[in-house]
Order: sequence, then structure tokens, then C-alpha cells
Amino acid sequence: MLLIFSYAVQAVFLLVVVCFILYALLELRVLGISRQVERHKLTELATHLPTLANWPRVSVLLPIYNESAVVVRLIDAVCRLDYPTSALEILVLDDSTDHTSALAQERVAYYAQRKIPVHYVKRSTNKDYKAGNLLNGIRQSSGQFYVIFDADFVPPEDFLLKTIPYFQDPQLGFLQTGIGYENRDASFLTRFQAKEMGHQQYVTVGLSADGDMASLSGSSCVWRKACVESLGGWNASTITEDVDLGYRAQFGNWKYAYIRDVVSMSVLPETTSAFRVQRERWGRGLIHSAFKHARLMFQQQMSLMKRLHAIAMMFSSLLLASIYVLLLLCLPLNYLIDLHNSEIQWVAWLFFGFVALWGLNNIFAARKGMRAEEQQSILRTLWETYLYVALFLPMAWYYFVGGVRALLGIHGDFHRTPKGEHKEKVRRPPIHRILWWGEGFSFSYAAVTLWAAVQQGNYFLIPIGVTACVGFGMMLVGFWREEHAIK
Repeated sequence: MLLIFSYAVQAVFLLVVVCFILYALLELRVLGISRQVERHKLTELATHLPTLANWPRVSVLLPIYNESAVVVRLIDAVCRLDYPTSALEILVLDDSTDHTSALAQERVAYYAQRKIPVHYVKRSTNKDYKAGNLLNGIRQSSGQFYVIFDADFVPPEDFLLKTIPYFQDPQLGFLQTGIGYENRDASFLTRFQAKEMGHQQYVTVGLSADGDMASLSGSSCVWRKACVESLGGWNASTITEDVDLGYRAQFGNWKYAYIRDVVSMSVLPETTSAFRVQRERWGRGLIHSAFKHARLMFQQQMSLMKRLHAIAMMFSSLLLASIYVLLLLCLPLNYLIDLHNSEIQWVAWLFFGFVALWGLNNIFAARKGMRAEEQQSILRTLWETYLYVALFLPMAWYYFVGGVRALLGIHGDFHRTPKGEHKEKVRRPPIHRILWWGEGFSFSYAAVTLWAAVQQGNYFLIPIGVTACVGFGMMLVGFWREEHAIK
């Protein structure tokens, strides 16, 4: 029985490593395409703009829920959009249960008096959360296109002038634009998030240019009404309704476009507690969406390369969650097999090599995606890369919990990510305590694994133990500081 368990542990370890290596290779290919696109400026803006009389009617949808810190600036920014007022309507879709409603109503009234076509829409309940709010909004809209901005976004004034012309292609179903972050340098945590998002955006450049599947962020995007109607609108059965709709659009043979040069500004969560809860929710929704649409994806006519990219993109969250399983396997590996005479150690070294390569390429792509201009020394880049990789281990824990909850059928447990002022004082949901205690356990487990690796002479397991301690340690220290800042 022990021998069978030993083989099972090695098999799972090997499977996770092989999947990660394949994922890293596919991402390297996409990053190469992104570099070519940037070099040859293939993502040019539309050159044949329609005349003023031909601008189609657009409905700007602003779903908000208890966003008192940012709702006023959102409405201010959207009401400054440069677009013919006769072809524009702005709907403030308010699901709030606090004084956000009063702030929103006051600002809507202010602009309505100045002949801005903005309207306030309030539901009696927030049933089905954001998906239900958006569905209620489109039922009261009249636009041929839907433009969506979350509460923490600030679009540029020419957003519509630079995006709507793309829809002269009748098969273009939706369009995603770039996102910048106002508070990216507020802390190491916000810099990590900005790099991660910058990397994702730079990868999307390559995916779009190559015609591969991509994941929609859900805000700062434009949808064709006919596309949304053909898909039945947003689905409340998943917590990541934006990703779900994007998958269904691509499987329905609608095209998408990614316009990196049009950038809306947003705000990142600055506290560890907000970050934890947000990422568990993302992991839960993304893993649920991947399994929900897996069969449909395999039924599509695709080349082998496009199929591999679709699998890698859809199941990347599951792969991240499995990295936490890899950490858990390190301790039993110390005692179940003779690692000195096992090929598993070479698998581990190969894994570390690809992690290093993946991390360096992530940093390169992140700097491109977030448009970082400052020059860095080689040593600083290496240190930055290591800390960047280390924080993915706590992320793996959050996605692991999200995956387990998705497996248990918990798909609609939504908690708003606090941003803006007073963010430290919000009430934390119950899942936060589980995530926090899990960090403490994971740090201790990694420390024991590290000690066992040294005792057993399995030095190739030391990098995992050290990196896990660094990653979970950063999150625990960050939360300690957050708690003391509140007091």
C-alpha cells in the first residue's frame, strides 16, 4: 500500500510539472507573437472613421454596489466622454445598500440638468449580483452597443471615438481595451498586481494577433447588442459572468478585438485582506467557467496549436491551484522515496528552470504591459522576479480554495472588493479567515518541508520550501501591518 501511495505521489508531482512546462512553452510562443506585434505595430487603430451622422447609438452601463469612495469620479469621467449626445445614453445601475445611492442620485441629477443623457436605475433587490444588474440594465437600454465600466474605472474622453469604429466589421462581437492602475506604486502588493495584469494584457496582444482564445476582463469593454442577445446575456450561474460571456461569444463564432492603446485607469486593492478574497473569487469563477465550457471547447473546429492555447488559457487557474498541491507533495516526497536515486529530482530541477524562465518572461511582459519606463539593474530584476514568483504560491492557495468551493457547488458567493478610501475598515467575509489561517498553515508546512529537505539531504526540494516561506511570509506580514494600521 505504501508503495502504491509513493507511486501516486510521484505521478501527481510529474503531471503538475509537465503541465506547467507545456503551459510555459505555449506562453513563450504567445509572448514572441506579442513582441512581433509591438515591433510592427500591427495593433493600429481604425483608420476609416464614420461621419458624425453615422455614429451608432451607444449605451454606457455602470454597475455599482456600495462604491461610495469612487462612484462620483466614475460618473464624472463617463459624463465627459466625447460622443454625440443624440447617440449616447448613460445608465447608472445601482444595487447599493448604503449611502452610495444618495451620492449617485445627486451626481446623476447634476449632469441631467446640464443636458447630459445620464439616467439612474435602481433595483429593489440585488438578485444575481452584477449579472442580474447588467441584465436589468440592458432591458432598459436602447443602444446598438453596450459599454461597461466598473465603479473604480476612469475612461479617457475619446474612448468611444477610438473603439466604436472597429465594429464596422459585422462579425466583431466584443472589444477589450487596455487598463492602467493609478495606485500601482502604493505598495509591493499593488506593484505585484500591476505586473501580473500587465503581463496578462501583453499576452492578450499575442493571443488576439494569432486568433487564439482570450479571457475578457469585463470592464472597459464594448459589446455588440446583437452578440449579447444571441448569447442570452450575462449568466448569473457563475461568479465570473464576464469570462463566461466571453467564452460563449468566441464559441459562437463571434470575433473579438483587443485594443491595448486605449487605456482606462483603475484602482487595485491595497490590502492583503481584499486581495485574498478577490483572488479566491476569481479562482472559483475561472475554474468553474473552464469546466462548464470544456465540452463546448473540444467540440469546436480548431487546429492543434489553437486547441492547446485554448486549453492553456481556460485551465490556467486550475494549473495555478495545482501548484499548491505540488507544495503539499514535497513533504511526503522526502520520506516515501529515495530521492538521491530517483529521476524525480531531475524533474524538479527542470521545473525550477522553467519557473525561472517563465518568471523572467513574465517580468519582461509585465513591464511592457504596464508601460514601465524606468531602467533596472540585472540584480534588481532578478530579485524582483523572485519575489514576483514567490507571491504566486499564496495565489495558488487562494485558487486552490476557490477550486474546492467550485467543486462543492459554491458559485454565487460574491463579496465586493473594497477600493478607495476607508478600505481597511470594511467587514471581511467568513472566507477571509479560512484563507488567512491557511496562509499560516502553509508557511509552517513549508518550513517543516524545508527542514526535512535539509535533514534528508534532498537539497533540490529546498527552493520550493524557501520560496513558499517567502511568499506566505510576505502575505502574513502584510496582514499584520494592515491590522496595526486599523488600530
